Order: sequence, then C-alpha cells, then structure tokens
Amino acid sequence: MATLISNGRIFDGVSVISECGHVLIESGRISKISSQQPLSPPADCVVVDATGCTLLPGLIDAHVHVFRDVQLLETAIQYGVTTVLDMHNEREWFKEINVITRQRNDVSDLEDRISKWPNLTDKNSIEDCIATNKAAGATFTKLMQEDGHTMTLPFPERPVPTPSLEMQKMVVDISHENGMLAVAHALTNHSTLQVLRAGVDGLAHASIDPINDEIIQAFKKDNAFVIPTLAIHASSSGEEQETRDKFASDLQGKEKEHLLGCLHITSDKFSIKNVYEQVFTLKEAGIDILCGTDTSIDLPGTRAGTSVHHELWMYVNRCRFTPLEALVSATSKIADRFNLSDRGIIQEGRLADLVLVSGDPTESIDAIGNIRTVWRNGEAVVRN
Repeated sequence: MATLISNGRIFDGVSVISECGHVLIESGRISKISSQQPLSPPADCVVVDATGCTLLPGLIDAHVHVFRDVQLLETAIQYGVTTVLDMHNEREWFKEINVITRQRNDVSDLEDRISKWPNLTDKNSIEDCIATNKAAGATFTKLMQEDGHTMTLPFPERPVPTPSLEMQKMVVDISHENGMLAVAHALTNHSTLQVLRAGVDGLAHASIDPINDEIIQAFKKDNAFVIPTLAIHASSSGEEQETRDKFASDLQGKEKEHLLGCLHITSDKFSIKNVYEQVFTLKEAGIDILCGTDTSIDLPGTRAGTSVHHELWMYVNRCRFTPLEALVSATSKIADRFNLSDRGIIQEGRLADLVLVSGDPTESIDAIGNIRTVWRNGEAVVRN
C-alpha cells in the first residue's frame, strides 16, 4: 500500500529542503518528492497530513551491542532509530538476529557486526579471519587498542597487552583490500594515535584525554571519523545523572532502573568535559562526528533509542552543535561513511525508513522526542 506524507517540513538528512513538502512512498521506497507542489495520491493510498511536523530519515545508531537481544531492536525503532550498527557480536547470534530484521519491519535493521574475538598472530591468520567475517556478511572490522589504564575493572595485569602497530596496520590493510572499513576502540590519546597511525577509518569512541593538535592532525591525515558515545562515557564516569533522569521520565521498572544506572568504571581523574571539548574541537576542525551510543543490555546508563535522543541532546547542549548538525550526525553522515547507500537521506529510490515528528528538531533538538509515526521499509510501525 502506498503512503503520501503531505504538507510537512522535510529535513533530508543534510538540510531542510522544504517547509511544506510532500513525499510519496511506494513498494517500501521513496518514489516521489515534491518540495512545493502537492502530489496526487495513487489509488488506495494512505494520506498523512504532516502540517506542523518535520519528516526526517530514520535515525541510525552507529554503535550498539545487540548480542541476541531482539527487544533492543524493538525498542530502538519506537524512538525513530531504524538502523543500528553492531560493533561486536558472535557470528551465529548475528545470523539469528539478522533473519529477524529481514522478516519484520517493527524492529530496527541490524546492518553490521563483528565476530568472535579472533586469535590473530600473523598475516595468514588475519586474512583467514577477515575472509570468514566477510563471507558471513560483515562490512567492517573492529580493532581493539585498550591498555586498561582508563578503567577500574579487575584486569589481571596493567597495562593490558595491546597489539603492535605492525599488527594493527595489517588488520586495517587487509580489511581495506577486502572492501571493508576498519573501526577501532581506543579511549586514550595514546591508543587513539596508535590506531590512527595504523590507518583506521574511524574511532568507535572519543578519547577521554584533553584534545591536542597532534590528535587533530592524526584524524585529518586519513579523514578518519569518530563515534563519540557520550552516553556510555557519562555512564562510565557517573556524570549526566540529571539528564538521564530527563530521558527516563516516561519509563518504569527495570527499563528506568537500567537507564538511570551507571558503570562507574573510569578513573576518578576523568571528566566527561574533556570528551565534550574534544568532540566540539574535532567537529570545528572538519572531522566527521557520527552518532553512536554503545547501547547494550549489559551496559547500564544506556537504552535503545532513548540513548540516541540523549546523545543528540548532549551534542547540542554540551558540545555546541546546532540541532541540524546533530541530526546530520545521526542520518546522512553515518550512511555516507559506512556506505549505506539505501538509507540515511530522503531521496527518491531510497528505502522509506522515515520518522515524522511534531515541531522542528532542526531548531530545537527536543522535538526529536515528539514522534508521530515511524516507517521502516515503507510500513508504519505500531508504536507502544
């Protein structure tokens, strides 16, 4: 069945292209867009009057951990998050979840994942691992560069042994040879510089250290992006409790308890203000910022979908983004950097993964929470 969304403001993922536009959905895709002239609805078309509302591309969370948690996907889409990128999962679990996302439109799409921790010792083992991942459907590789200094976890030794620059560079190079991105976990400036020198395409977290010019230039060298994951940084340090209260106000029971919880695993010396300043400075330097939260059932202080709204709020209210810049970070920028050519932008021919909200989130980011309708593959999602 076709759907015509009429008379709404259209944010296409890059800019506002109309204050009173019209979008026609047919066969799960965007078939026509008119920025001014009304479109004629085909026979048996559902017409949605979007007066006073804004139509956006479905939001994307560039860093989650789904594992086998179908509820994470069911919850995320209720908040307009139509795609999530899984930054670590087991091959067999991913296959199970991926089948579900292909069969159902009332859950967020699981786009990417990384398989089990491999035992990489040389070029041959790296080639075998990446080939296996690619055959299973992976489109990126995640590297780890974690020495344990930033966390108060009971590591058996400190510093935690980390891969050499030579080893990480081989992983990156072989990933690229296979047409796959390379994304890295690193939480300090030292570790961040190591993986940037190895040639990674992006960082899965922002560093918790104060920003400096060496870091900025290292990002610029290969045009690397960063997924800040402010939500989990705040949970790790026990900060932003008042804003978690704000986003948990409509929740109850275990869901509310989980979002209000904190990890408290970073050093007492850490302040999330360092991360805020780093994200702002990198943005001002032209580095792409991609919205991601590190949401997982195992990580208190996060919740599917809700944490994306919290993340965007922190971009605007802590990192000095405009609301439009924040929205770009959760739509077209992720689609561009992760080569998701079928989503992230309202464009004819792309998937009809869309969100309609009351008000104008390009002026006030709080409006992103005023969701009227979510569509995935052109099908309206029943909202709880």
